Amino acid sequence: MPWALLGSVLLWLLVRSGYNTMLTFTAQGLCRLVEHPPVTQVVSDGEAAIIGRSDLRADSGRLRYPLTQIHFNLIPALALVLALPGWRQSNGWQRLASMLLLLVISHILSLVWHVQYFFATGLGPWSLANYGAVSREILGGLRYFFDIAVTFTLPLLLWVGYFHEQVFALLDVEAKK
Repeated sequence: MPWALLGSVLLWLLVRSGYNTMLTFTAQGLCRLVEHPPVTQVVSDGEAAIIGRSDLRADSGRLRYPLTQIHFNLIPALALVLALPGWRQSNGWQRLASMLLLLVISHILSLVWHVQYFFATGLGPWSLANYGAVSREILGGLRYFFDIAVTFTLPLLLWVGYFHEQVFALLDVEAKK
């Protein structure tokens, strides 16, 4: 497990910059799909996303949100798989790729909810004028659901789901068919 964890951290550090750029670009595109005119701005600033709107004054609020909070769960997810004996057997690489794709989708959605929550609550009178109380509550719930439940449980659920034979064998539990 220590080598798997070390390898996961090194891989994460290696791809993090490009991943941050892809994450912000994709989240901005998704936000703009439902806007008219498209004004959401989500850009990567190294290790953070800078979130704002182009239809507001230049001195209007912008949020600098650390992207590590969204995608650090790639480290334990990858480490759990790499430390699992026999994970490469029976399409292990394909299952790993599917698992990572679902994590990537969760990261994109998490950033989208952070953007929407910021717009609904962080821009003072503009937020109050454009978002109702129910919208703010729903967006807040989605933000915290992705921050807590998805971030901390999804890697473990995907690991067990995609590699259940190896996990159950490791735990010495017989899988029901």
